[in-house]
Amino acid sequence: MPAKNDNAVFLMRTKMSETQQQLNKEAYDAWFRAQVQASLNDPRPSISDEEARRLFAIKREKLRRGEKL
Repeated sequence: MPAKNDNAVFLMRTKMSETQQQLNKEAYDAWFRAQVQASLNDPRPSISDEEARRLFAIKREKLRRGEKL
């Protein structure tokens, strides 16, 4: 059974003008680049991948047990 908005997505992809699609791509690209730059400019110290995985494992375990974060 298709999702409720599958038809809307299909119509959007097939009916949206090429110009509108290009504008959407450009807007997303600009947003994405701004997010990356903001991350690069963030003065907070970085953490290692290993530390990030450890912290998220703790969060996942708390959520499994129904504890508040």
